[in-house]
Amino acid sequence: MSTEETKAPFKVDESLLQQILDALPIGVWIADPGGLPVANNPAGRAIWQGERWQQPERYGEFRAWWSATGKPVGAAEWGMARAVAAGEVSHNEMVDIECFDGSRKTILSSAMPIRDAAGNTRAAVAVNQDVTELKHIQDDLELTRRQLEALSADVLAVQEQERKRLSMELHDEVGQTLSALKIAVETARRRCTDKKLAELLQQATEMTDTLVTDVREIARRLRPPPLDHLGLVAAVRWHLDRVGRATATNIQFNADTFNRRLPPPLELGCFRIIQEAVSNAVRHSRANSVNVDLDSDAHRLLLRVRDDGCGFDPGNIYSRRDRPPLGLLGMRERTATLGGELHVRSATDAGTEIRAVFPLEESR
Repeated sequence: MSTEETKAPFKVDESLLQQILDALPIGVWIADPGGLPVANNPAGRAIWQGERWQQPERYGEFRAWWSATGKPVGAAEWGMARAVAAGEVSHNEMVDIECFDGSRKTILSSAMPIRDAAGNTRAAVAVNQDVTELKHIQDDLELTRRQLEALSADVLAVQEQERKRLSMELHDEVGQTLSALKIAVETARRRCTDKKLAELLQQATEMTDTLVTDVREIARRLRPPPLDHLGLVAAVRWHLDRVGRATATNIQFNADTFNRRLPPPLELGCFRIIQEAVSNAVRHSRANSVNVDLDSDAHRLLLRVRDDGCGFDPGNIYSRRDRPPLGLLGMRERTATLGGELHVRSATDAGTEIRAVFPLEESR
């Protein structure tokens, strides 16, 4: 007797099928070809806190709302109704439901038709998974994320206000005081008759002059003068020119198609991101050349900084304990608070590209 002849065909009777349904931890509803529910399981009844047997045209009595939009789920929009009417398969549609006892839950709903060998719909099955607790956790995480972004924006705003205040005080108060000191020392040197003392006063004059220059440079770094008066492009060009001359780095700036003023917070944020990215390229990546691009259309602003430096592995940078990437974290925070996205592409010995994209309100 052959192996095929000794095998008895395995058949699933209704009793065994019900045992399988009863053991499943997710809700299962089975409907006939017309969409009338004919079977379910304990998990399904527990999700809905009971059971109802309705034709598809009365599926609207199952009160529910699409989680993503809050719009009510119509009778014909239920996955089971679409499976019966059009043979449609649906997967993990998130729905907020009102159970038969009035309580609220969030479920993932999937449905599909069951066809025979000829392709005719013989039944339909819907599967419900209770994800209420998971949805609550996601909502809490989203709320925390928004709160952290708001806090980060407030911290950055305070930092910039303090930078502006310090810049003004250094320029107006300390700078003026040092200038007056320089004049006093120079006057004393000219009137001095003691040669050695005159030489010391000359050294003091030179040191004071250097100090005045340093204070003014610090004030400019804290708040670049062109940014408020001339805009982002002028400020970036001014900054890159100074960095290029100071470090002998070949820095190219392309903003030929960018000729608009942006909201002050966005201009300041973009300037700081470029400032940090270029500083990283020059100081840490040992780049010989850096390219900075600014471009925009009616809907978005694109900022890109590329270098030919040593690069790094983006996948490992956040696990480093010796030197946390505070600069990169700062750029990400600034980008997020402005509603943008920051992308970092790099590889060892292959340079680095920092790319930030910000949404823009269309000009009216």
